[in-house]
Amino acid sequence: MHSTNFYSLVHDDVQKIRRQTVAIIGGGGKSSLLKRLARELLEEHLRVIVTSTTKFQAFPKMRLVLQKNNPAYLKEVEARLDEAQIALVASDYHKAKSRLLGVDTATISQLKKHADIVLIEADGSRQRGLKTHRDYEPVIPKYTKTVIIICSADIVGESLGDDKVHRAELFARKWKLSLGAILTPEIIARELLSPHGYMRNVPIKAKVIIFINKSDRNSVGGKLLAERLVNGTDFPVFLGSLKRGRLERVTLNSTI
Repeated sequence: MHSTNFYSLVHDDVQKIRRQTVAIIGGGGKSSLLKRLARELLEEHLRVIVTSTTKFQAFPKMRLVLQKNNPAYLKEVEARLDEAQIALVASDYHKAKSRLLGVDTATISQLKKHADIVLIEADGSRQRGLKTHRDYEPVIPKYTKTVIIICSADIVGESLGDDKVHRAELFARKWKLSLGAILTPEIIARELLSPHGYMRNVPIKAKVIIFINKSDRNSVGGKLLAERLVNGTDFPVFLGSLKRGRLERVTLNSTI
């Protein structure tokens, strides 16, 4: 199945997306996917709130609401939604790092009452295509209905190091590897599916989707990783490229 609508990661039917809280974790295009989903859902006339539980970048075309020292921030969010159907919400702005600071899960619980969908960047990866998590990560609200795990195809076959993997030394210790080891589809899939890896802190009732991005940079590696994942989990697995606007569901019977 091919699609150019990335909201189909959540559901093909836009009406089934309403009232959802969607968290995106991993590395290799979280912010790009967040922006793409927001744009597509705006075009479908949904009221969209974009936020984060970690540090994140500002999106210039989204009107920002800061929560800190702003007791009327929810009214401001409502005004932004009335004006443009979308609001970007952060707790504060970190001037030294030019980053927005995320909000807590209690705040998101309030925000979701005001929108058709809340999109959350729930992880940080320092712009790496793969990471390993600390015990407190990722920060996913327990009421989240859909979790999208994103991973970059272009790390398949690369050497394990800080330039490719966020917290490479921790990753190496966890899986008893040496720095410089080849990142095979098996190793990557192990991290993505492990309860001590990407699945840590994912709510039990949440729907989980895996999206392998940047297949245009490594089509062979992306396919091999997708095949390994569909053979190792019942979670829906998608392969594609945000840059190229391409998305494909991968199944045991599909030819990719």
